[in-house]
Amino acid sequence: MKKLKFDSYDGVCFLNGLVFFAPVALLVRTQAGVSEHVFFLLQALLSGVIFLGEIPTGFITDKIGYRKSLILAQVLLLGARSLLLAAFVSRSLVLFVVEAVVEGIAACFISGTGSAYLYALYGENGYLAKTAHAGNFGTAGFIISTVAYAGIYKISGMEGLLITTVVMNIIAVVCSFFLRSESSKTVIADRKEVQILAVFKNKKAFLFVISLAIFSIAWLLINFFYVVKLENCGLPVEWMSLIILSYSAVQMLAEPILGKLSDGKNGKSGRKKLPAVTAVTAGVAFLLFGVIKFRAAVLLLMLILPLLLNLPEYLLMDLENQFVDETECGSQRAATLSVLNMGVNLVEILTLSASAFLTKIGIQWCFVFVGCFLMAIALLFARIQK
Repeated sequence: MKKLKFDSYDGVCFLNGLVFFAPVALLVRTQAGVSEHVFFLLQALLSGVIFLGEIPTGFITDKIGYRKSLILAQVLLLGARSLLLAAFVSRSLVLFVVEAVVEGIAACFISGTGSAYLYALYGENGYLAKTAHAGNFGTAGFIISTVAYAGIYKISGMEGLLITTVVMNIIAVVCSFFLRSESSKTVIADRKEVQILAVFKNKKAFLFVISLAIFSIAWLLINFFYVVKLENCGLPVEWMSLIILSYSAVQMLAEPILGKLSDGKNGKSGRKKLPAVTAVTAGVAFLLFGVIKFRAAVLLLMLILPLLLNLPEYLLMDLENQFVDETECGSQRAATLSVLNMGVNLVEILTLSASAFLTKIGIQWCFVFVGCFLMAIALLFARIQK
């Protein structure tokens, strides 16, 4: 596999990963007088804005080009982080609400655009490797911010964390102006207007939406509820930061693993089996994580769960772009990908609203159910590739 060079897109991903308040996101709101209940409502509002804005921003992106849309997303993200700082300092609930709306719009411009941009630049053969490569820079930024936030918080408090994040966003905006422009043919070619919703006449579109929704639930479990499972197994809370850092480092193995698995030496038929094989592997790991109570086994599974989930997810994103080509929607790639991603936003809204219910039925069973669904995705992948 050809070694990829560092570029501006990698830099933007790295800087976006430097969110220094992420480990204490809830604390930012509560210190400003926002209750946990309102926090979840703000998160639901964020997901709602993304859900409603996916299609309009997708069409805008296809009109102005992927590079300009990514720059606009970085400017909006900087505005959102600045509003968060202002909301915290002023203890203003109104500003927290405005921040959620602006961040949601920024996320809309990022959704589908990054995938479409990389596919336009690197094509079907190079897309997968570059996506994993850029994702690793985002993970590296997250690791650094997780390590550094405690020191920054001790020195300058929550304001210091928020200000540092804003500074990183300013640099990200500057870095975004150095992004390579995609080929004009990618944006201009085939100017006929395609009815995006007509894509759903193809049954594969629903399979993509179902698959994306299941991945969304899986990540929600990892990001919000895995701590409950670890605590139930007797792992001390003090270990959580170390566990987060460890599984983030392991997660960065996705790039070399995908590069090795998708190497031409494995043959075309072998590469076609990868989505199903990796989905089954992730499903088994989630199922075992739910039922096993042996501390060492649970800890080991937690360290590899994000990596195992990343592998089929990256492959799914590759299949999405191939589906866009198949349906002749290449001139409206960002809008088409945004429509397919809408199922993810809907699931997030429902999951955030039903977080209490998830806890009541038992987090372990949530992991079991998701594991079963991930294994079922293998069948969907087989159907998608027919």
